[in-house]
Amino acid sequence: MNDFFAQFPAGAKCTRCKQPPDIRLRSHHVIYCSSCFLHYFHTAVKRAMRKFGITPEQPVLVAVSGGKDSLALWAALHELGYHTRGLHISLGIDGFSDASIGSIRRFAEPRQLPWANYSLKEVLGCTLPEIRRRTRRKMCSVCGTLKRQLINRLTIQEGFSAIAMGHNLDDEAGRLLGNMVRHRSEYFERQYPYLPSTHPRLPSKFKPLYRLEALEILTYCKLNRIEPVAARCEFARGATSHSFKQALDLLEEAMPGTKRDFLYTYLENRQPPQPESPYGTCRFCGEPCYADVCSVCNLLDRQAGPPNL
Repeated sequence: MNDFFAQFPAGAKCTRCKQPPDIRLRSHHVIYCSSCFLHYFHTAVKRAMRKFGITPEQPVLVAVSGGKDSLALWAALHELGYHTRGLHISLGIDGFSDASIGSIRRFAEPRQLPWANYSLKEVLGCTLPEIRRRTRRKMCSVCGTLKRQLINRLTIQEGFSAIAMGHNLDDEAGRLLGNMVRHRSEYFERQYPYLPSTHPRLPSKFKPLYRLEALEILTYCKLNRIEPVAARCEFARGATSHSFKQALDLLEEAMPGTKRDFLYTYLENRQPPQPESPYGTCRFCGEPCYADVCSVCNLLDRQAGPPNL
């Protein structure tokens, strides 16, 4: 199944407005016309924002990669009246990074939406491919570490105390399954769509798309003529998170609503994580960290060794 658009028999009616339907949402057992699907999508985002206590009067910084999730999130928040600014980190990957920037520009310019583009090369002095040549670590893990740290720093630099992330229901359910299978109980506490700030230099993070499936987001993009980047990141191959999401997709196909029930049951009655133990300060960059050297500076220090050829 590539999307939710479907053919319906004569006389079928949208569950909400009784007009001819266009879209079937099996996990909800409903059929919608395009207009009512957009209402459903925006309502899901609004419910999430209310849960996080974020009102349209508050400016919102949005992490944008150029993919379907971040562009759909940016579009939905803009449509709902939020004042937004995009934040992109270019990783310096041949073909992929330029294509991502092009997708963001084509989205933002006609909507007159402001955004900032930071280059990994400019910020850290090296691109992701250059880091790859000097490490044996899995690049998805390295990339995730770098982006998390830089998003924290750049959000504060941009003058915001919080940032919206494009993680969707599939992402969150897949992450939860992976942590359960691998008994990573230390990560359960932070398995929540809103993570409050625990340090003056750490922004809070929230995930307004956590109620929406990946295919619902793809459908939203099609209806709004949003063209996410088509190129794929060369370092994404072999990411274990994909395997857990594929496993949930198989269950979802046989039992619609499985992913939603799995995640929602876990989140039910849970509260946002409480502030953790006090942070230290990195002796190189001055950013908050648990040890005396942050993960970014530790990684860059390792780059001084010979390339991993």
